[in-house]
Amino acid sequence: MSSQPDPAVAAGPAQIEARPTLALDLFSDEAIRDPHPLYRAIRDHAPAVWLSAHGVWALGRYQDARAALRADEVLVSGRGVTLNEFVNDRPGSSVLTSDGDLHRRRRAVVMKPMTPRALAEVQTRIEALAEALIEELLARDSFDGIADFARHLPVAVVSHLVGLPEEGRERMLDWGAAAFDASGPGNARAQAAAPVLLGMIEYVLGVERSRLPPDGWAARVFQAVDDGKLDAEDARGLLTDYILPSLDTTIVGAGHLLYGLGAHPAQYDLVRANPALIPAAVDEALRFGSPVRGFTRFALARYETDTVTIPGGERVLILFGAANRDERHYADPDRFDVTRESRDHLAFGYGAHRCAGGYLAQLELESLLRAMVARVARIEVGAPRMLMSNMLYGYQSFPVTFRR
Repeated sequence: MSSQPDPAVAAGPAQIEARPTLALDLFSDEAIRDPHPLYRAIRDHAPAVWLSAHGVWALGRYQDARAALRADEVLVSGRGVTLNEFVNDRPGSSVLTSDGDLHRRRRAVVMKPMTPRALAEVQTRIEALAEALIEELLARDSFDGIADFARHLPVAVVSHLVGLPEEGRERMLDWGAAAFDASGPGNARAQAAAPVLLGMIEYVLGVERSRLPPDGWAARVFQAVDDGKLDAEDARGLLTDYILPSLDTTIVGAGHLLYGLGAHPAQYDLVRANPALIPAAVDEALRFGSPVRGFTRFALARYETDTVTIPGGERVLILFGAANRDERHYADPDRFDVTRESRDHLAFGYGAHRCAGGYLAQLELESLLRAMVARVARIEVGAPRMLMSNMLYGYQSFPVTFRR
C-alpha cells in the first residue's frame, strides 16, 4: 500500500529532508507474534520513520505518539484511521472517524452510558459476575485464559448493555475481530475480513428500532436523533462504535492481565498483599500488553517532530504498543511491574479520541482482579498461543490453573 500526497491538502515543499526509512514489515506472521524488536528499531531510528513496506510514517516514541494524538487539527481521523485505503475511503458515521465539532457531538452520545458516573449503576452487577466466574474457575482443574476467563464479562455484560437483538450479540466477536484485521494493510487477513464486515454493515442497516430494548445503548442512539442531538443519517453508523471495539479490546486486555500475573507470580503476590495496587496492576497490564497496536491519522498539513518533517497529504501510524515500551519514558519498560506509575499509558489512546469505553474496560478488569485477589492464592499459566490479528496484540489461548 502506498500513501500519496493529496493535492487537496496543504503539502510541504517539493523537496523535504531525507526521510528516515526502515524496510520492515510490521504485519508479517513473525511481527504479529512479537512486534517488540521492530518497535525498538523504529524508536531507535528516528522520532518519525518512513516504513517503505507500508507507505506510512510511524511514530514509536512515547512523547511523539502522545503529541500526535493531541494534534487532531492537523493529524485528522476523518480521512480514516486504518492502513487500508479501501476502508479509509469509506469512513462511515463513527466517532472514531470524525473530527472537530462533529466528533464531539457523536462522542457525547456514544459515551454517555460509559462515563464513570453512569457505570456506577452497573458496577455491582459486574462485580458479582466477576466473583461468580472466579469461583467457577477455581472448581476446575484448568481452563482457557481467553475463552473461559477473558471473554466472560464482555460477552455477559457489554453485549447485553448495548442491547442488540440476539443474532447481533452473537456475532459481535466475529465483527470486532474482522474490523481490526481490516484496519491493517491489504494482506490476507484484511481480505478475509472484508465479507465479515459486509455482513455487519448489512445487519446494522437492517436493525429495526422496535426490536431494541428501550434502555439499551443502541436504542439511546436513535433517541438522540429524536432529541436533535444527532443527524438521522448518523444513527446506524454510530451503532458500529458499540459493536466493533467494545468486546475484543477488553478481552485482549484481560488476557494480558491474567497471563502477566501468572507469568510473574511475585507481582501477583504484591497485589494480594496490598489490594490497593489493583488499579496500578491493571494499568501496567495495559501498558505492557497494549491490546491495540495502533491507528493511523492523515496529515492535512506539514507536521513537525523534533528532527523530522512529515509532509502534508501523508498517513501517520501512531504505534501505541511501541510508545508504551519506550525506555525514554518508562524505566526498564520490558519489565512487568505492578508498582510502576503507568496511569499515563497510551493503550486507550489519548486526547479527543481516547477510547470511549476505557472506563468500562478498566472497571471490568479491576473487578476481575479484585475477585481473584480475594480467592486465588496462585495463578499457574502455560505457554500461550498468539492471536494472529493485524491490529490487536494478545493471546488466542493459554492454559490456566487457579490454586486456593
